Amino acid sequence: MEKVPDALARAVFPEALLDVLRTLDAAGHRSWLVGGAVRDLLLHRPRGAGDLDVATPAVPAEVAALFPRVVPTGVEHGTVTVLSRGVPVEVTTFRGEGDYDDGRRPSSVTFHSDLDQDLGRRDFTINALAYDPLAGELRDPHGGREDLAARRIRAVGDPAARFGEDGLRPLRAVRFAAQLGYGLDPATRRAIPGALDVVRKVSRERVADELAKLLIAPHAARALALARATGLVDVVLPALAALPGADLRHATRMVAEAPSEIETRLAALLHALPAGEVLGILLDLRLARRTAEEAAALVRGHACRQSGRAGAPPATPEEARRWLSAAGPGRADALLALARAEARSGPPASRRAVAPDVDRLAALLEDIRRDRPPLAPADLALDGRAVMAILGAGPGPHVGEALRVLLERVLSDPGENRPEALAEALRAWWASRARPS
Repeated sequence: MEKVPDALARAVFPEALLDVLRTLDAAGHRSWLVGGAVRDLLLHRPRGAGDLDVATPAVPAEVAALFPRVVPTGVEHGTVTVLSRGVPVEVTTFRGEGDYDDGRRPSSVTFHSDLDQDLGRRDFTINALAYDPLAGELRDPHGGREDLAARRIRAVGDPAARFGEDGLRPLRAVRFAAQLGYGLDPATRRAIPGALDVVRKVSRERVADELAKLLIAPHAARALALARATGLVDVVLPALAALPGADLRHATRMVAEAPSEIETRLAALLHALPAGEVLGILLDLRLARRTAEEAAALVRGHACRQSGRAGAPPATPEEARRWLSAAGPGRADALLALARAEARSGPPASRRAVAPDVDRLAALLEDIRRDRPPLAPADLALDGRAVMAILGAGPGPHVGEALRVLLERVLSDPGENRPEALAEALRAWWASRARPS
């Protein structure tokens, strides 16, 4: 029996979990908390009460018979979700697996009663852990605790076989590196390039989910370097992989300096690509449209001076107003964060050269927040109805055109945002528009 570490012995487990384990145990099915929950307890990492996985020798029908509220979330693979005290607890039967024909899921599963055999089918040793909080017993047949101590991600058994079974596992390896700051075991790392064809079989949605978790993790830059070195970037983001090495390294450093928010880090990662292509790339990944559109808008608004694709950030009040109007006023903080990340990610000489520009931009944005100048048509002293009344014209494209003309005027001079001044400008514009050419 493994000596129980203090982190587990002193852990306080949710009553919802303990109720499930007690009920299964009383019915003759000794069951275990498994996987990431055990790993995170050992690492003193927080984990949600609803993110709990139980492994059991009971088959799904036996589990369902023991609890009043059970959801058949994956019965064909041995999984049901028990709602205990309103908390979902996923319960999966010990199982063996057939061949992985599609590179993602086994063609068949076989239920059995051997915990160690069940742990042997898992991806990494740090996830092949089981703990029985009722008996105070830890099971670690593959050296997961040793790998945690060594800060190492190592596949269970033969890494080539593990990755050949499931193309998501190489992505998970670099994602765990991003979250934990660990390195890859050499044999595990060497197995990734040979599994890239299997990675290509994984759904874009699952790839996007792993990429998002990687990018917001504390050690994202390390994981991106691993993904590039092993060929995963070529599969996941081929447009990014096609960039010159210097641009890709710059983007990786910028991700590390950007706030840990998915839209901002996506923009940092992809900002060296043509801005018009970024939205399509992100939508092809099946990212949520709102996330994709926000990241693409940040790329359009960011001035990457280091890459030579754009000039310095806005330097005058009018430039700042026009820049923020085009990018969207609500993106001011994210765009400033990108500018700061850009400044911090360059070599020392570049950082010193760019820092004054970023400080000036921060001051300009603070002035905009204080003075609240008009930046969008909704901020104008005249709305669409007022425009139609002044022109004596009904609805039509001319209304939007008129509002854009007026916005251009007040972006140059916010003091012009007065009803009488805008009405005079509107009449002059309308008269010139109506004059025959």
